[in-house]
Amino acid sequence: MEALTMADRIAVLRDGVLQQVDTPQHLYDHPENVFVAGFIGSPAMNFFSGSITGTVDEMYADSGAVRLRLPQNETEQLGQESIGREVIFGVRPEDIHYPQYVPAGVNGQAVEAVVDVTELMGNEIFVYLIAGDDQNFIARVDPRSDLRPGDKVGIVFNADKIHIFDRVTEKMIATPKA
Repeated sequence: MEALTMADRIAVLRDGVLQQVDTPQHLYDHPENVFVAGFIGSPAMNFFSGSITGTVDEMYADSGAVRLRLPQNETEQLGQESIGREVIFGVRPEDIHYPQYVPAGVNGQAVEAVVDVTELMGNEIFVYLIAGDDQNFIARVDPRSDLRPGDKVGIVFNADKIHIFDRVTEKMIATPKA
């Protein structure tokens, strides 16, 4: 007997305009634009406005308060001509970790942030954070994480999971490893 699934393919529409059609997992992993990336997933993907900085050998997605070194597969997708390009970069909440509980194999990069609110969900904690003066974002962390509002933490982003979008078109220009 064939296994039944809720949906083999999903069509994402925005104001009646088709944005992307694909399997739920592919939409989640490889959204074609900012709208689809923010639509799929709960909590929604975190977005940061910034630019590509550095050199062709050491490229960063940089919003000022959040600066993440891009993995080689994304620097190759972007190329040297992208240095200085205005972008939106996104990271899903589950790809941001409390330092003590970073899973093995994660390309972790710490970002200084202040805990604003914590929300215990049972098997995980949603942590609402602020980096710099106004970069709000959400992390989905291990329930053993000991975080309290006001705590300063070097929260760890998985740099291998950064999604890069053009700031003007909002279309994906570099996608993370599968």
